[in-house]
Amino acid sequence: MKLKLFRSIFFCSLCSSLVLGSVEVRAAGSDAPAAQALFNEAKKLIADGKWAEACPKLEESQKLDPGIGTQYNLANCYEHIGRAASAWAVFLNVAGEAKAAGQTAREKVARDRATVLEARLAKLVITVRSTDVSQLKVTRDGLEVGRGQWGAAIPIDAGEHRIVASALGKKTWEKSVRVPVDGVTVNVEVPALQDDPNATTLADRGLMPGKPADGQEGAPIDEHPGRTQRIGGIVAGAVGIVGIGVGSAFGLMSNSKKNDSEPHCNAENRCDETGLGLRDDALKYGTISTIAFIAGGAALVGGVVLFVTAPKAKDASQVGKVTWQAAPMIGPRETGFHVQARW
Repeated sequence: MKLKLFRSIFFCSLCSSLVLGSVEVRAAGSDAPAAQALFNEAKKLIADGKWAEACPKLEESQKLDPGIGTQYNLANCYEHIGRAASAWAVFLNVAGEAKAAGQTAREKVARDRATVLEARLAKLVITVRSTDVSQLKVTRDGLEVGRGQWGAAIPIDAGEHRIVASALGKKTWEKSVRVPVDGVTVNVEVPALQDDPNATTLADRGLMPGKPADGQEGAPIDEHPGRTQRIGGIVAGAVGIVGIGVGSAFGLMSNSKKNDSEPHCNAENRCDETGLGLRDDALKYGTISTIAFIAGGAALVGGVVLFVTAPKAKDASQVGKVTWQAAPMIGPRETGFHVQARW
């Protein structure tokens, strides 16, 4: 009965912690008071017909505390200032979130608004004519246009837009295009970029692999590449010596306990209670001594190998040479050291 009660209390506490934790995460990631204040200001501006001033406040409110209602008002605001593509995208997002939340009426209204806008969306098609596109980067108003968008009719807000294409060693190409309000599709062709005679290559700047640029220092050369390994070898050797010392100490203690048990045991090794205790202690100390000796010996050997095989300063004569590295292995079931060859 007590066990069932404890389980019930634990389960309820766990559920409460999860619920409270989710509430705290939401509170930490949002600023509801500021978002509400901005939303209220935006509604007043909309009432006065100041849609252009209201949209930024709705955008900030949505960032501070996302909500379906704020998104819907933002989409409505975008539509009124001529940003049909942005309004269409946000209306569709509202419809999706409303559906997930079970708000059927709001979903229908948002989807209907999106459908009406879709029929009059302006679109932009960016066609790339260059055959070498390995390093080509195309941007629209500062945002990168990925290759998946090349040649596709992408809905875009009406107004002025700047297309830029660039690549290493090429002249940058730029063009401004004006997109009308109605559903016209505007095509922009990005030509093959021309070579830039003034462009500097990596070789011109001295940035070839392994070679620093003029006036610049290269990566510092480690004059003692094996220092860390040698230090590790010294430490492993010291641990090994300590292990052997511990093994010796416990070995002497084991032998002493065995000698002390002799008066309490007969020729047939039958001992009284005191003798049995002493023999038991001797056995325990002997086991510890054996383990310490094996581990200490392995660490000592591994330390010596690590120290001896530590790499020295590299030079041309060492290229292609085989180097050896070793590390002690001490575990509950195996003791020894691991040797590895590199070339």
